[in-house]
Amino acid sequence: MSAESIVDKLPFEPLWIAFCVLFLVLLIGMLLVVRVLRSNRRLRSQLKEVRSEQQRQSTSLLALHGAMKVIAEDVIKHGQLQSNVSRTLERLSDQQSELRLRDVEEGLYSQAIALVHQGKRRDEVRKLCALTESEVDLLFSLHGQGGESQPWG
Repeated sequence: MSAESIVDKLPFEPLWIAFCVLFLVLLIGMLLVVRVLRSNRRLRSQLKEVRSEQQRQSTSLLALHGAMKVIAEDVIKHGQLQSNVSRTLERLSDQQSELRLRDVEEGLYSQAIALVHQGKRRDEVRKLCALTESEVDLLFSLHGQGGESQPWG
């Protein structure tokens, strides 16, 4: 059988043509529905993955926020501690300076008293110990001997 004989035997009635066209339309429609359903399934899967990733990122973001809050609190505490240490160091430095001055003054007074006991004159004690006249007068009045406790002159 040739192609022409097959075509001659096919009925070309309008109903038959309508049926064939309808069959083709339904077949194409079904193929489109299958394709749409596959695309829909793939998109739902992708959406699920995106939501899962968003949830992970939200959790990570909350953890980072908490960590930053802890770090900020630690920085504030560290700043306060550093400020306290600075104030303590400043206070200790002031106390050390006072003690040095006191030691120097006490050392000078001890030296001046020793000079008075050795019988040194007022002007020598004043020059050697860098004291004022009032300080020398006080030392001689407290620690001086006899005539050496006389005021200047």
